[in-house]
Amino acid sequence: MPTPDPKAPFEAALAALLEPLARAMLANGVTVAAATEALKQALLTAAETDADAPLSDSRVSLLTGLHRKDVKRLRSAPLEMPQKRRSGAAAQVISHWATSPEYQDASGAPRDLARKPEGDHPGFDDLIRRAHIDMAPGTVLSTLLDQGIVAETPDGKFRLLTHAFLPAAGSQEQVAAYQATLSAHLEAATQNLIAREGDARNFDRAVRYSHLSEASVIKLEALASAKAQKVLQDINAEARALQESDSEADAENRFVLGSYILVSPRPDKED
Repeated sequence: MPTPDPKAPFEAALAALLEPLARAMLANGVTVAAATEALKQALLTAAETDADAPLSDSRVSLLTGLHRKDVKRLRSAPLEMPQKRRSGAAAQVISHWATSPEYQDASGAPRDLARKPEGDHPGFDDLIRRAHIDMAPGTVLSTLLDQGIVAETPDGKFRLLTHAFLPAAGSQEQVAAYQATLSAHLEAATQNLIAREGDARNFDRAVRYSHLSEASVIKLEALASAKAQKVLQDINAEARALQESDSEADAENRFVLGSYILVSPRPDKED
């Protein structure tokens, strides 16, 4: 009896890639039926996005393995996009408030803001406009207060409490941040994976070590956290300044920089 062909490398890797996502699904009550529906929509979107010309239902079915009835149904159904505006708005507000000179005091720290301008000092509502956020200032402020990112002072002003947007566990904002962070990293890695010879590659690097003591892991985590935070703050300040200079140019390009640290109590199997 012939030996079955081994799985292709990507097919073999798929289970490992999906395992953390499956844990998140279980934690959020997402069943295999909902996951399958999302996967069908993703396959259809990918096929249409990468095609050089419009595809027939039959062609999509051939490329993806989807039944033609599913293709037709998905194409006619309205696409429901996740609600992530508040999460993005909160991150942008923190970025501008923490790095823009007009919102800093003499020591360089974010100053307390009134809702409206005070003399030469712009207020919170001005911050929303200058950060290019298409939401009502009151709505954004309520989100920041609810998340504990901003606190109201006794004199009625508002104080920024953190330089990073860390949504409450289990909140809609956390789900939106989860999607935005992972989808950007996965997109960068996928572009590298399917790039043709000679195509530019995205920067995507990681440092991996196993067989470390707990003390060593604690030291590395503290060092990595401090250095990563410094890089993010420096790039954030530069990106904000460049965005201001590009504001009149109707520029539409996007830039994403992320970082992550994973501390595991046991070595990965491949180590």
